[in-house]
Amino acid sequence: MARKLWLDTNVIIRIITGDPKELAQEAKDMILKVEMGELVLRLSAIVVAECCWVLESFYEAHPSDISDTLLKFTNAIGVETEEKLVVQQALLDFSVKKVDFVDAYIAAHAKANPPEDVVTWDKHYKRLDISHDRPRNW
Repeated sequence: MARKLWLDTNVIIRIITGDPKELAQEAKDMILKVEMGELVLRLSAIVVAECCWVLESFYEAHPSDISDTLLKFTNAIGVETEEKLVVQQALLDFSVKKVDFVDAYIAAHAKANPPEDVVTWDKHYKRLDISHDRPRNW
């Protein structure tokens, strides 16, 4: 039986960016164990959110590239993503609807777990096709 490990953001960043080389190589060696079925990597939504932030802010990656890369990662054999469908929808909305991943996640999570109402001042929730309004209007 494969050993299951929770992934931290910094490991995923090394896998994706190859930076710095020494740590990236260590992460790639671990991926070989995943591919051989020795390890299973578990991925939480909060780590995906942090990956989006780090890749966009520090590495200046484009949201569509981030989304494509992380969607592939969430679908990789040996990777178990919590709330996989919600996280994947949030990654798509992050890219296509040009909103922060966390806001996209909140909308996708609300749609998957009614009620679908979100309390916020953010106006870009209109792009996410979800019922939303400011606190005083509830």
